[in-house]
Amino acid sequence: MFLGLKKYHLAFLVACLFFFGFTGGNKKQTGTYPELGQPSLLVEGTPGKWDEKKVHTFSIVEANKDGYKYWGYYGLDHYTDPAETRKGGLVRSNDLVNWVKYEGNPVIPNDCRWPTAVIDKGVFNVFYAEYTPEIMSRIVRVTSKDGIHFGDKEVIAPFEKGLQNQNPFIYFNKADKKYYLFYYHGRELGDSTDNHWDIMVKSAKDISKLKDAKPKLIMTSKFTIAAPSVAFYNGKYYLLIEAFHPNKWDAKWVTLGYESKSIDKGYKEVGNNPVLKDDDACAFQYVLKNNLYVTYSHRVDYKNNDWILNIRKAEK
Repeated sequence: MFLGLKKYHLAFLVACLFFFGFTGGNKKQTGTYPELGQPSLLVEGTPGKWDEKKVHTFSIVEANKDGYKYWGYYGLDHYTDPAETRKGGLVRSNDLVNWVKYEGNPVIPNDCRWPTAVIDKGVFNVFYAEYTPEIMSRIVRVTSKDGIHFGDKEVIAPFEKGLQNQNPFIYFNKADKKYYLFYYHGRELGDSTDNHWDIMVKSAKDISKLKDAKPKLIMTSKFTIAAPSVAFYNGKYYLLIEAFHPNKWDAKWVTLGYESKSIDKGYKEVGNNPVLKDDDACAFQYVLKNNLYVTYSHRVDYKNNDWILNIRKAEK
């Protein structure tokens, strides 16, 4: 997730907004997001190690490599902390339940937040956010043949003065054979009257061309929304975003759902929002084995801003 300040500081920031606005997605409720089963623990930080208490996002690829079908790349919650605290780790599994941490973690050792992965023509592509000391952010892409040693960094969404480009989610759309990079763009650290949170997307048939693609606005808000992810399931595209407002949802982070027949437009709010509601955010969606899975971060300690990663499977 997150935005310009640690989440527990954001309540004050957002409270300074003098109005509540949300456009771009149709607020009219339509269908429902698939009912999710009970949460299962996915990954938690190892005491005394680099990821202790701060695991935060989780991206899955079907790699079928080195004895494991599924590879998961995870990031940490360090947002305004020094760049060296932001790292990307690797875990692997054959059943989506039992995950084994790679002993050589972290695989991306510095200034890596929100890793999201996809395999294209046998090459691992990981997109993530980097930050300046002023918390301006940009999105970059690195590649790897073995999924462990990454290089060839290129900028996908550059730094913009006073703005954030972060929370990437990469998705390959089978319908048009294009790659779609969803992300959060906005201003959250300046004058509260000028703050805004936008959900954006870039698309290209060639993954290497995403850096040149023109961004498209999906929705915008004057209260905190971010962390988009998309999945196609039951004949619909589902968009999940995290949201926070000091006067809603018991002042907790929640995950909101939207649905559309098109991947990059026409999203309407589902009728069973919030989909996740108990300080649950940073959701990534994946259809695996014909089932919909949602990975997300759950805050277990408000005072210290400590998190674990959970996974839930759609029941239908």
